[in-house]
Amino acid sequence: MLSRSALLSLSALALVTGSAHAQQPTGQTELDCSRFTHNTDGSWSVKQPLELFSESGRVRISPGPPFKPGMSFGGLDIARMLDEQCR
Repeated sequence: MLSRSALLSLSALALVTGSAHAQQPTGQTELDCSRFTHNTDGSWSVKQPLELFSESGRVRISPGPPFKPGMSFGGLDIARMLDEQCR
């Protein structure tokens, strides 16, 4: 039978392993177009906070300055992705 400290260590390892797995990119990042507004200047604005996963990790996006084509945010060109997926 495992001691209490050994069980706690195994539980902590399982949590860390599970968290690391959940943050892995799943390939092409799909964006929910309904959460963005396409502006007249060609930029995109997020309507509400959201979270994406890129090859560099978790990317949290909050309403604020718009995303313009060619602008990198968390290693992602959000405007280009939205142009490809939502127009």
